[in-house]
Amino acid sequence: MWNKKTTLFIIFLAIVSTINAQNRIELTNLPDSLKESAYSVIRESEEEFRYLSDINGELKSTKVITILDSKGKEDGNFIYSVDQFESLEKFRGAIYDANGNLIRKIKQSDLKSTEYFSGLASDQKTYYFECDAASYPFTVKYEWEIKFKNGLIGLPPFIPQTTFNQSVEKAIYRFYAPENVAFLYKAINMSPTSEKKNDKKEGYYQEWTLSNIKAIENEPYSESISSLIPRLYIVPRNFTLENTHGDMSNWNTFGSWQYGLLKERDILTDASRQKLIEITKNCKSDREKVKAIYDYLGQTTRYVSIQLGIGGLQPMQASEVAKTGFGDCKGLSNYMRAMLKEVGIPSVYTVISTDKVRLIKDFASASQMNHVILQVPLKDETLWLECTNPELPFGFVHSLIAGHDALLVKETGGEVFRLPSYKDSLNTESNNAVITLNEQGSAVANVIRTSNLFQYESISGITKLSPTKQIDELREEIQLPQARVNNVSCMENKSAMPSIKINYKVDCEQYGTKTGNRLFIPMNVFRKGPRKLVNKKRIHLISVSYGYLDSDTITIEIPNNYVVESLPKPTNIDEKFGKFSSSISLNDNKIHVINQLFFHSGKYETQLYPEFTAFCKEVSNAYSNKIILKKKAE
Repeated sequence: MWNKKTTLFIIFLAIVSTINAQNRIELTNLPDSLKESAYSVIRESEEEFRYLSDINGELKSTKVITILDSKGKEDGNFIYSVDQFESLEKFRGAIYDANGNLIRKIKQSDLKSTEYFSGLASDQKTYYFECDAASYPFTVKYEWEIKFKNGLIGLPPFIPQTTFNQSVEKAIYRFYAPENVAFLYKAINMSPTSEKKNDKKEGYYQEWTLSNIKAIENEPYSESISSLIPRLYIVPRNFTLENTHGDMSNWNTFGSWQYGLLKERDILTDASRQKLIEITKNCKSDREKVKAIYDYLGQTTRYVSIQLGIGGLQPMQASEVAKTGFGDCKGLSNYMRAMLKEVGIPSVYTVISTDKVRLIKDFASASQMNHVILQVPLKDETLWLECTNPELPFGFVHSLIAGHDALLVKETGGEVFRLPSYKDSLNTESNNAVITLNEQGSAVANVIRTSNLFQYESISGITKLSPTKQIDELREEIQLPQARVNNVSCMENKSAMPSIKINYKVDCEQYGTKTGNRLFIPMNVFRKGPRKLVNKKRIHLISVSYGYLDSDTITIEIPNNYVVESLPKPTNIDEKFGKFSSSISLNDNKIHVINQLFFHSGKYETQLYPEFTAFCKEVSNAYSNKIILKKKAE
């Protein structure tokens, strides 16, 4: 018979069962295919975006991720940045052990936040939580809601797989919108198809699903992760942002909207106009005027990141930059444009990405670009001005933008244009070294290092370092553990084809290894060559993004009481990836070494990986060759 005690006991069991269910998470068994090369697995990712109006929307997200080992620890962290158009409304999370048992709950109050950015002013705020557990594997679940307000220039993208060595079990993106609003879609590395389904409340919804996506191993010389993962972008064809209205149908219409943001923001004060007359009065050509004004920009302003003004897309007033002496890439480029306009030289505000080489030609979106530069088309040449870094030589197209697609923002609309770059063979670096060796194996070397273009760019910062830091910088690249660097001097040529010459001295008590009556000395301590690679099955294209030419001339003066017993044989390697040559000769008790490596940029098919690894290994081995000296018989 049922009685009161029995009823209470059943209720108690139900409550305990409910609590236990809340303290567990059901995890399916992972197939081996999702574990292969994976440090973490997205077990479930569900994103639901509701387009409420042209200025409002909301995003509900759930993510369940299993961290398989310590290499994937950071994949378990929660990081989300909001700007003036977004707010984090709700958040909760939980961490579970390998069996799905609750370890701890994460409340919204556990989130840390920062409003610090490298710039002076920003409307951005980043929330983050650093996830950790005592053992692996463990699983973390996050649920959060974001509200969007004051404009929607783009919708949250669908990118569940975000890093190398991460697989995806299941991911869903659901998008609700009214019937009378048009959207543009771009699916990359995934099927774009999605059936529209009626929704009584919103109008319609579309749903995209990804499942059983294998982890992408971070292979040497790999393409960027963003080019390999599946992703979906959505933008409204007609958008509103802070009371401005634009058309995202193509790059031309989007460029028209951006041009509208520049209206009346290039007005200068009378004081600025007088200053421009003064600094250009002795210039004999438009190019000289541009350089004089560019130098003035560098001397009187500094760069700060300012994410304010119509979604961080509208530049500060030129007069405000002149007054305060600071600006971001938008503000400084617009200020430079205003000053050039004042002296009768037209220029073009240019939006570009420093990390994406190519824009999606048939899909316009603001998220594809993160930087602004200035195009100055002169009669005999076109200049590309990096207004944020006055240390860059005038007329030099630096490596973060060279060869990239950009959007020229003109009165007639946006125009996609590809910036020029430099031939691989012009990115040169040479070492000219004279090494005096003594019979104990110690040595003194006098070195002249000359670097050009992109190789100049990678080392040019040394001129701003303290003497101690300069020594550390040079010593790191010398393949001698006991090397001491001193007497450093730099001579910089900041032309449109820039170079830097660094003179320095190296002392080393153990340049060679002494074994009995023999000295084993390295042929070239200034280069290692390409890293040696393991020849295994290659999945993705080989991508060499940076081509260069290295040349070294080394003279080794051997001690009087030693003779050469063995010299490395001459080497000539000629492959589609590059060329390497090495010659060595003996003359008047001096060994003369000449090494030259030309490494091509480019993309190569996966079946060429065995040849590529063999080329890298052969070149590296050649650089590490040894010269054997033998002590003369007494």
